[in-house]
Amino acid sequence: MVDHGEVDDFALSTTIMLAGFIISGLTYSVLAYRLTWKHKRRIDENFSYEEGINLDWLRYCIYGIGVIFSTATIIIILREGLGIQFSFNADFIFYTLIILFIFYIGYFGIRHQDMFTHNTNVVKSSHSLQEKYKKSGLREEALETGHKKLLEFMVSEKPYLDPKLTLSDLANKLIVSPNQLSQIINQQEEVNFHDFVNRFRVNEFIGRATRNKSFSLLAHALDSGFNSKSSFNNIFKKHKGMTPSQFLKSETVESD
Repeated sequence: MVDHGEVDDFALSTTIMLAGFIISGLTYSVLAYRLTWKHKRRIDENFSYEEGINLDWLRYCIYGIGVIFSTATIIIILREGLGIQFSFNADFIFYTLIILFIFYIGYFGIRHQDMFTHNTNVVKSSHSLQEKYKKSGLREEALETGHKKLLEFMVSEKPYLDPKLTLSDLANKLIVSPNQLSQIINQQEEVNFHDFVNRFRVNEFIGRATRNKSFSLLAHALDSGFNSKSSFNNIFKKHKGMTPSQFLKSETVESD
């Protein structure tokens, strides 16, 4: 037995441990990536903004882990499996990637040091709307009434001007539960909360920018409920298919 020194060749056990190490790393990367996408869906269901709460940086970390383990796998297969001898120490590639990865984690760890300090009620999402709302007390008539009330409130009170508006905030204003409001938006508008609110912000921006051209586009965007230039540009392009300046130019040409 190995424990008694009867076997000197540890090749098999080393290979098994190495294979387990690589498989576990690649499996972790895949599963963790799926979890970040689930988190992204929850953000879209509950928040009208993403700054400070999205996990894009974590998704890039998972990419990095996947790259590190994939690189290690390729090197091992080429060197140990196919017997290819590199003219340099291939381990340096692996170590360099690890060092860069550690610097990346440190940088984004400092930038997002307060990410776990928020205590916000989040409505959990589901793949199936029917499954998600099957226990809801809202029926078709109540959905239509709630939808009409929601749209009237959005137009008259403009709650979307609050850049930190959440599903819970809007539900409190409408005196309904967050789950009921989520159901109204998902089923009646067929979009998530994030897209629903930002559609009003985009239209608000277009109205402001069209009426008053003395202010910058960013100023109009901030006044319309957006809280950063990058999110404004991304959301506007998602809703209109072009940049804000391109859209306004096209509107000017059509009016002429």
